[in-house]
Amino acid sequence: MLSRLPFLSPGIAALLTGIIIAARMDYAYELGLVCISLLGMTFIMLATYYFNEYYDFEGDAINRRFTKFSGGSRAIPDLKVPRPVARIAGWSSIIVLLVVCITYLALYFQDYPLLLPLALFGAFCGVFYTSPPFQWAYTGIGEVVIGGCYGVLTVVSGFYLASGELNIDMVFIALPASLTIFGVIMANEFPDYDADKSVNKRNIVVRLGPAKAAWVYAAAMVLAYPLMVASVVIGVSATIAVLGLPVLLLSVFAAVTALKGGHSNPKMQTGMGAATLIANLLSSLTFALAFPMGVL
Repeated sequence: MLSRLPFLSPGIAALLTGIIIAARMDYAYELGLVCISLLGMTFIMLATYYFNEYYDFEGDAINRRFTKFSGGSRAIPDLKVPRPVARIAGWSSIIVLLVVCITYLALYFQDYPLLLPLALFGAFCGVFYTSPPFQWAYTGIGEVVIGGCYGVLTVVSGFYLASGELNIDMVFIALPASLTIFGVIMANEFPDYDADKSVNKRNIVVRLGPAKAAWVYAAAMVLAYPLMVASVVIGVSATIAVLGLPVLLLSVFAAVTALKGGHSNPKMQTGMGAATLIANLLSSLTFALAFPMGVL
């Protein structure tokens, strides 16, 4: 419950997208490196979630408007897990990451030297999302940090670990995932607005207020599909326009719901959260299907 396992899916989907694209381009990837990278990515996310549970405790404890997607796991406020367990789990995840890094240094560093700084940057952003002294989520840049990490950084890293090359076109391919994971974070902030405001968690929704923030959320969601279609200019198959239609439908549904006041309606907030999360997964994985072999 504390691990929030379903929410590991956005990061894993983005990393697999980069890996699958490289594979479809006939790169001879190292299966062992792929496996330990997926393991490392998983424990970066777990460390992030565990520390979030620990440092968000004050706001989660007073939150009475949470949904299935917001307000944390509820394991600590509902007294199912003692609060210190979250911190111990966070540091335990860091220890596992160190083991993964040592394995990588021993076996793969020489051929893939840039993977370590990419991973360390992702871990730095994730661990300090709510942890002092940076606490990105409390300063109004947490949504942007997560958008960059779960989208651009992860897809680029996935392609690199499978190909040994940094490809600037992967940044363009990752932008829809960055926008929709930005939307996932914002969708979860709407129901948590009162609790976040009371503990001075100055995220975008708290800073702008739900009504204005709904426009930011809607813009991010609606932009995802046009960017997916625009990727044809870098060699993605035109079938992306058809394959990406579920992303368009989910994004429009979420955006319209928010702009019509759904951002303050508990049932509609849950629908927004579900639609945004599914749109995020599809906005990355769809490229694995639409990417023709032998391009770029």
